[in-house]
Amino acid sequence: MECVGSSVPLEGEPVPRGRDRARPMTEHTTTVQVHWGDVDPAGIAFYPRFFEWYDLGCEALFAALGLAWPEAFPRYGIVGVPIVESGSKFASPVRYGDVLTIRSRVAWVREKTFRMEHEISVRGTLCASGFEVRAWVAQPKAAGERLHAVPIPEDVAKRLRGT
Repeated sequence: MECVGSSVPLEGEPVPRGRDRARPMTEHTTTVQVHWGDVDPAGIAFYPRFFEWYDLGCEALFAALGLAWPEAFPRYGIVGVPIVESGSKFASPVRYGDVLTIRSRVAWVREKTFRMEHEISVRGTLCASGFEVRAWVAQPKAAGERLHAVPIPEDVAKRLRGT
């Protein structure tokens, strides 16, 4: 497995300045092995799998904070934390059998949204970087009601910020 060792800059929504500017927040690392179903006939991971791995990293970070999604979503009355923006840079392919290290961190937390940034590496070498902007979306109170973002509870925001 060969991956480019340099940092891959992220695009998309920039990290805010001022009171929301970037600072160390919560970070979590998890690992996953690339399975046969993740790759194409050449043995290279199909690019949508990276977005699945970013999602896995986000869910694992929440679980590490005591906010496992199966319990947290009903407790806070939300349908989930859907992605409203995402992007990725691919430095080099990953292959069948590789063990990926997925490093996920919270870049910022706003009133109703938060940004996750992810790095996927193999044996310490960066292979891809990506981001997700997620919204805190309320459970509809009535059938047919539109989904809408609501303020992130302060206790959750504090955990995400690492404060």
